[in-house]
Amino acid sequence: MSYFSYPPFNRSTPSAQLHTTQQRTLILEGRGKVIAPPDQAIITIGFVTENKDAKKAQAQNAVLTNQGLTALKEINIQQEDIQTVSYIIQPIYEFTEGSSILKGYKVQHTFEITVKDLNQVGAVYQAVVAAGANIAENIEFVVSNKDFYYQQALQLAIKNATEKASSIGQLLGVSMNSVPIKVTENSTVISPRDYTLSFSAEATLQAAPPIQRSKLEIEAIVTAVFPY
Repeated sequence: MSYFSYPPFNRSTPSAQLHTTQQRTLILEGRGKVIAPPDQAIITIGFVTENKDAKKAQAQNAVLTNQGLTALKEINIQQEDIQTVSYIIQPIYEFTEGSSILKGYKVQHTFEITVKDLNQVGAVYQAVVAAGANIAENIEFVVSNKDFYYQQALQLAIKNATEKASSIGQLLGVSMNSVPIKVTENSTVISPRDYTLSFSAEATLQAAPPIQRSKLEIEAIVTAVFPY
């Protein structure tokens, strides 16, 4: 992306000012991308219980949830790395002959768990399933020191814009200033890899599932203004 700007011609400009060289600018977009190895994973698990009585469904869910939290503590997952993302109590209806009959209630308690040792991800799943977890959703791999990699991507983005300016200046035969007079950060793009591990309520993991991690792409995009 590039834009040229030229000074407008004003017929009323005094003759002394006609000899003044006005600055022209070139606006370019620069992109920089770095590959970062993830060092943490965020996994989502949950506990679902059903009962004709709402309070009993809640009590059963609380038992499973406490078992799961205890299992996580036993494998050294810290309390601050476990967050509730939803707690839902939902009526269950059976629809027959145009009418609905209340059959009971479903309680779902869902957690996000931050795993700071990627070698432990499979063990986390194994532990919570053994404790009664019956929902597994996506696994998101993340980089804890994202800013470190973003700064590298930002430098590459500015370098990319500067190289574009130099090439365009040579093609046009003009003297292009390699130092931009303005740089604007447009956006940061992180391309994570999410995985889904699912199992039924009756499933039991006999061994820790193998989890394959992948690298992340962190991209910086800038707009730079070059005088010439």
